[in-house]
Amino acid sequence: MKATILSFLIIFAIVFLLRNVLGFLKIMFSAKRPSFRTDRILERAKGILIYVFGQKRILKNYTWAGIEHFMLFWGFVIITVGSLELLILGFVPGFEMFGFLEGNAQGVFLLILDVVQSLVIVALVMGVLNRTVIPSGKRREVNSIDAVVILGLIFGLMVSDFGFRASKIALGLEPQFWLPVSSLWASFFLSNVNVTTTVFTSEFFWWFHICLLLAFLNYLPYSKHSHVLTVVPNIFFQNLEPRGKMTKLDFENVPDDIEHFGSGKFEDFSWKDVLDAYTCTECGRCTDNCPAWGTEKSLSPRDIVIKIRHFASENAGKEEMKTDYLVDEGWVTAEELYACTTCSACVEVCPLLIDQMGKILDMRRYLTMEGKLTGAAVRTLQKLQSHGNPWGFESTDRAPWAKEEEVPILGNGAGNDAQDFDVIFWTGCFGAYDPRGQEVASAIVQLLKKAGVSFAIMGPNETCTGDPARRLGEEALYQELATTNVESMKAFNVKKVIANCPHCFNTLKNEYPDFGSEVEVVSHSEFLNDLVKQGKLSPTKNINEEITYHDPCYLARHNKIFDEPREILTAIPGLEIKELDRSREKSFCCGAGGGKVWMEEEAPRVNWNRFDEIQNHGVETVAAACPFCSTMFEDAAKYYGNETVKIKDVAELLKDSIDLPVKNSNFEKLTTDSSEPGSDDNTSEV
Repeated sequence: MKATILSFLIIFAIVFLLRNVLGFLKIMFSAKRPSFRTDRILERAKGILIYVFGQKRILKNYTWAGIEHFMLFWGFVIITVGSLELLILGFVPGFEMFGFLEGNAQGVFLLILDVVQSLVIVALVMGVLNRTVIPSGKRREVNSIDAVVILGLIFGLMVSDFGFRASKIALGLEPQFWLPVSSLWASFFLSNVNVTTTVFTSEFFWWFHICLLLAFLNYLPYSKHSHVLTVVPNIFFQNLEPRGKMTKLDFENVPDDIEHFGSGKFEDFSWKDVLDAYTCTECGRCTDNCPAWGTEKSLSPRDIVIKIRHFASENAGKEEMKTDYLVDEGWVTAEELYACTTCSACVEVCPLLIDQMGKILDMRRYLTMEGKLTGAAVRTLQKLQSHGNPWGFESTDRAPWAKEEEVPILGNGAGNDAQDFDVIFWTGCFGAYDPRGQEVASAIVQLLKKAGVSFAIMGPNETCTGDPARRLGEEALYQELATTNVESMKAFNVKKVIANCPHCFNTLKNEYPDFGSEVEVVSHSEFLNDLVKQGKLSPTKNINEEITYHDPCYLARHNKIFDEPREILTAIPGLEIKELDRSREKSFCCGAGGGKVWMEEEAPRVNWNRFDEIQNHGVETVAAACPFCSTMFEDAAKYYGNETVKIKDVAELLKDSIDLPVKNSNFEKLTTDSSEPGSDDNTSEV
């Protein structure tokens, strides 16, 4: 009879679970955008070992919650084996999970199970404290009933297993030696209980455990803890492309019935986007680390993901799944989407490898390509289209310092073959037009000459890489600029470039291959660091300063370049480097990325937050490796009235330590030309 009832319960639970799983799969594959994630199988399998079983990001970023979750995870793995043993006991009385092995294998298993269940109860207490007494950051707006239910179910599973095994000990059917905690339960609760009652408690706790187990399994798909079922596939199918790479829209093969570009409707997302949404645990780590949220903007990366899930759950099987636009229907607002600086801090800290930023950018594409972008950013895009740079300067005025610095220009007196040179220096728009950016470009030029590097620039044959256009959502303009640059580099046989702007570097290195580029791309910090290591640049002059280094998002988190800039600074005599609290992977954004440098920003601004951390760090200089970051810090320094903290590029500090002669580039012309079209109202910062 017992086996019959148990069989019925198991079959019912499995059928109900399969019904829910199939319903989820139907929702997931109603998202139509293709996403192919079956390459690099070994790397994907490695990800499961590191992030699922190793709990790497859980432990790395949040110590208290990390320890709690680590104990819960491994406890649950072991307890699952114990629960399976209890299930089989319903069909095979006296069954022992490791009874087929010789020696004390079963006893060791029981000891591990007994201790682990105790640790899980400790972890549950930590979880309650984490949600009540010591909430983390702003993300805990309310305490989730769902979390309480899950914690209660897990606690019930632990108690019922202890109760069952304690009853067996009292009946003399389980060894006390291997079950020390359960033995304490037996001594405390069952020492004076008769055999009949003890048999009853044994059966009661067994049935209670089985029912809780099956209920838990079927509750998961309805809760934020559905990640228990989805985490392994979600991490296996993670995005292995460079984090700074956006997907290319195919404008050459546009279906006749296409209504828009980007992710406007639910079906515009990919199946992996939906899997992400249902894997999210709502922990809020992404929101805690978001610079927009941290400066009181409306964007919460967690909420973006949750809203996609809620939309799908509420509209599953309805016509709205195909017809409703998430932004137009108020599920997500334009204000949220345009607040993103594309720093990828959210992606960096997510323990489940969810791509919050990718979803934001895909929805931003929809907005912009539907003409819903407003303000100064629109004028920036217009100037990118008409002049190939965000200020609207003429291409003939690109890098006017090249003549004074005697820098060869491809197609303009330096021949048409880049192979006549070791490398091509990609100046970028800041290095070409911005007075401060020109100073950095001049420093790089002087260092390359000192090291004996043969190089040239492309001058007017170089245009904006299109990074601002793509990040703002204007994909068509981006592809136009990208195609122009790729064709120019092919025409001049360019094989290797140095880029001192991380945004240019990221676009050239990670995104241009989609347009046929095979150019090797290195950042200026990598290239200069190699020259120092090779002895071609020898910093000897003491610079007795306390400095800190700010990690640019597009160099650090996007492209994992952390050490090279620091190695340059370490090689400079006299510099004492004081790391910021938020550095390397945890670096806080300057606020310029994602096209935000070309948009108005409400106070408090992201760059104010970051610079305030810098000026309170007690340093004389902040070293940067990005013209965007330098510009944002200079703006923040003006806001605070701080004239003491110097803002320098790593190339400038290296140049100063080599004591090269200072050469004044043609900055006055740029200042005079600031009245040219586009220079008066492009940005709120520059």
